[in-house]
Amino acid sequence: MNDDELVNRLKEIIIEEEIDIIIVGEPVTLAGYASEQTQKSREFAQLLEKYLTVPVKLFDERLTSRRADAATLGATMPTRNRDELAAMFLLQDYLDKQKSNNF
Repeated sequence: MNDDELVNRLKEIIIEEEIDIIIVGEPVTLAGYASEQTQKSREFAQLLEKYLTVPVKLFDERLTSRRADAATLGATMPTRNRDELAAMFLLQDYLDKQKSNNF
């Protein structure tokens, strides 16, 4: 899927699911430093901000993959499934952070 196709599909999903924010994982090192992948994620978030009508936020995704592995007790699973589980942890972490900031 190229960038145009991705953006168009995201626009459809945003309308269908009534999404009001996009969270993009920001993969920094354990020490908190940026990497090549961090830059790619930032560029992706900028692309989305340019073409989507909802806010796009970067959020630290450190340890989400490890947590996904731990949650499945190290069971072998397709990378896609592990990535989906890691994304779930990322979103929950974001929601928890927002909740704690509002109290």
